[in-house]
Order: sequence, then C-alpha cells, then structure tokens
Amino acid sequence: MGYPLEQFGSMAALEALLRQRICSICVDRNMDGTCSLNQRNDCALFDRFPRIVRSISRVNSEKIDDYVTAIREDVCADCINQALDGSCKLRDEVRCVLDRYLLLIIGVIEEAKRITLKQGKIVSLV
Repeated sequence: MGYPLEQFGSMAALEALLRQRICSICVDRNMDGTCSLNQRNDCALFDRFPRIVRSISRVNSEKIDDYVTAIREDVCADCINQALDGSCKLRDEVRCVLDRYLLLIIGVIEEAKRITLKQGKIVSLV
C-alpha cells in the first residue's frame, strides 16, 4: 500500500534531507561542494522528486527489484533519456543520478516513512 505524499509532512524537509545525504557524495558536485549540473532537470532526482517519492512510497517490500520496477514504471517510463524498448544510455553509463544512488534514495525515503508524525507533520527527519 502506498503512502500519500502528505505523510511526509514537508516535502521540502524530505528534499533537504536527500540533498544532504546524496549531494554530499554525488560525483556531479564541484570541488567547492556546489552542483556541476547546469540545470535542475539535469538531475533526475530533483527534477522528478515528487514522482520518485510517490513511486518508492507505494512499494512495501524487502526486495530491491520491487523498488527498481516501480521506479522504471513510474519515473523512467516517460523520461526523455529512456528509449522505447526501455533501455537507457544514461543508466548504462552510470550517469543517471537516480539510478546511481537509488539504494540511498530508497533508504532515506523509507526512513522518513517510519518517522513518528505529530499532527500529520514530520517531527524530525534526523
């Protein structure tokens, strides 16, 4: 059963946590810690953030393949980088941020799902 986006309280807080955990180790960051990707849509994680959260939230499984399937169906299916046959050059070349850090992204979102909510909002993400 999926979780409504509202369960996460502030999507901005969830995005900030993902930025902290993912961007700090991303190979696309500059030496000064800033992002080297020119535009927001160059980073699949933040370009498609609500869809990614929705997709991961609908999975309730211990199998990573179930999460990958959900992402491929919900997020990758209409990505301009994915070919009609489902192949993706960016994924194949490990240049897709979403694919490269998918395990970490799943971990952060799953962690947020388990956080105690107070009045329908996230009390703390850390």
